[in-house]
Amino acid sequence: MMVNGLVPDPLNSDRQYYQFYHLDLPDLDDTELTDELYTLRPLLRRLPLEHWLRERVKMLEKELSKRQRNTRYKFSKPKPKPAEGVKL
Repeated sequence: MMVNGLVPDPLNSDRQYYQFYHLDLPDLDDTELTDELYTLRPLLRRLPLEHWLRERVKMLEKELSKRQRNTRYKFSKPKPKPAEGVKL
């Protein structure tokens, strides 16, 4: 299984640096977090315990959990209120 291409090189670019140290997670939206999480989980099966991808999955889960606990955080946009005087 080839997973080495999934590990960012922190010396290659700023983007990869932020991803390697998980500094990019607060800037990702919920869909991007869950997509990456569900993509990486199946790859963990044969990886050693100290592999970077395991840490990434743990940090993705932590960020999603933090967002769900924050009562002021809204996962979806509120529905617009109909204009006054309009009957549906």
